[in-house]
Amino acid sequence: MACLIVVGTSAYNFYHYRRPGDNPRDPATITAKGDVEPVSGDYLRGFYYPAHGDTHPGTVVVFSGSDGGNNDNMARQIRDGGYNVLGLYFFGQPGQQQYLSDVPLEFFDEVLAWIKEHGDVQAPITVLGLSKGAELVANLAIRYPEINNIVLYAPAAYNYQGLNFRQRNALPSFTWRREPVDYARLPFFPSTTVRLFMNLPVSYRKTYEVSLAEASNRDSARIPIEKFSGHGLLFAGNQDAMWQSDSAVQELSERNKNLEGVIYPGAGHLFSRDIDQEYGRIWPTMLGGTVDGNRAAKIQSDKLLFERLNAWHMDT
Repeated sequence: MACLIVVGTSAYNFYHYRRPGDNPRDPATITAKGDVEPVSGDYLRGFYYPAHGDTHPGTVVVFSGSDGGNNDNMARQIRDGGYNVLGLYFFGQPGQQQYLSDVPLEFFDEVLAWIKEHGDVQAPITVLGLSKGAELVANLAIRYPEINNIVLYAPAAYNYQGLNFRQRNALPSFTWRREPVDYARLPFFPSTTVRLFMNLPVSYRKTYEVSLAEASNRDSARIPIEKFSGHGLLFAGNQDAMWQSDSAVQELSERNKNLEGVIYPGAGHLFSRDIDQEYGRIWPTMLGGTVDGNRAAKIQSDKLLFERLNAWHMDT
C-alpha cells in the first residue's frame, strides 16, 4: 500500500508540475511553426532563422540550457529584429551526446564552417547562451577567436559536473579535443534525490554553492574568461534559485572588463513576461524571483540586448 501511495503521488506530481507547452527538445514543434531551415552535420543540429525586414550583417548563434532545446523563442525574437540566427542544440539530438555530458566543444568548427558557406563571413558573430548553454558559450568564447561577442543569461564562472545521472561516475559537461574540461563535482543531498524521485521541483542553488566551496580543483574548474578578447553582455537575477548566476556575473565582469554585467532585483533564473503561464508551477522553487521581477527583467534585458546587437552588427 505504501509503495502504491508513493508511486501515485509521484505520478500526480509529474503532471501537476509539468511545464506547459511544447517539448523544447522536439525539432518537429519548431518545424511546425514554419519559417526555419534545418541545419545538420556530423554533430551540428538545429535551425537557421533568416532575418525579417532590414537585415543586419553577421550571424547570431543561440543555445538554450539543460532543457535540451535550441532556444527557439529567443531565436525568433532576434530574427524578427533583423538578424540572421542559428538556433542550435548541443546535446540530445541524433548524432549528439544523449545527455548533457562529454559534449565536444569542437563541434563549433562545424558552426563556423556553416557560417562561412551560408553567412556573411566578413561580419561579426555573436553567440548567446542560457544557463548551461551560457557555460557552454563561455567555454567556446575562450577557444574560438572568431567569436566577436557573447551574451550570457544566468551564466556560470566555473565548469560544473555534467548532467548525466544514469552514470554512476561523475562526468564532465564538456570535452576539448577529446580531453575532459575540468569541473567541480556536485555533492549528494538525500533530500534532493527524494524530491527528484517524487517529481517535485528542486532548487539547486545550494548544491552548486557547496560544489564550488568544497572543490579542491577550483582553479582548474574556473572558466578563464579573461582570454576572451571580444565584447559581452551578462544577465542574471539576484533571486536565481537554480544556481549562483548573480555571483557569476559579478566575477566574470570583474575578470574581463569588456563584459557588461547586469543583475536584476527580484528576478530569478529565467526572465519572462508571464512566468506563471510559461513555466507553470515549477518556477517559484526551481527558478526563483517574483512575477513582477521576472517581467521587468525580461523587458529591460530585451531592450539592452537589442541596443548592443545593433551596435555590434552595424552596417559599415
